[in-house]
Amino acid sequence: MDRTYSGSHERSIDGKWRVSLPPEFRQGADADDRCVLGRVPGSPCLGLWRQASFDAAYRRLEQEVRARGSGQNLLRWFTGNGYSVRPDAQGRIVVPEPLRDVLAVDADRSDASVFVAGVGERIELWNTDVWLESVGDAGSYIDETGLEAWAESSWL
Repeated sequence: MDRTYSGSHERSIDGKWRVSLPPEFRQGADADDRCVLGRVPGSPCLGLWRQASFDAAYRRLEQEVRARGSGQNLLRWFTGNGYSVRPDAQGRIVVPEPLRDVLAVDADRSDASVFVAGVGERIELWNTDVWLESVGDAGSYIDETGLEAWAESSWL
C-alpha cells in the first residue's frame, strides 16, 4: 500500500545538492526503495514519488490523455523530467542537475534551504519563497474554493 505524506519542513540543501528528508518522511522506507524525483505538472516545485506511486500517477495521466485524445506531449514531459533517486543512509537525496533550476537556490550558500511538504502520495520540494507566495495560508483558499471555514466544512 502506498504511503500518504503530510506535514511541512524547511530543510537545508548543501553544495552537493543533497536534501535531507525529514525523519517522518523516511519512516517505513526500505534502503532499496527506488524513488523518482521530477517536475510536478502545473506547479513550480519538484515531486518525490516512490516508484510505485510514480507509476500509478503515470497510469492515471495516461488514462486521462487517452480519454481526451490529446496530451501525448504531457506524458513525454512527465516521464522525461523524472529521475531515479535513492535516499542514502542519512535520508538525503541528490537533486539531479536538470531539475535544480526549479528550486532556484544557491546551494553553495551555508544557509541555503528548501521547503519540503508532504502532499498525499508524494513529497514536494519548493523554493521557500515560492512556497510562501504560492501556497500562503488556508484562509486565502476560502474565496477560491467557495468552502466555508474548516470547522464548518462537512467535507472533512
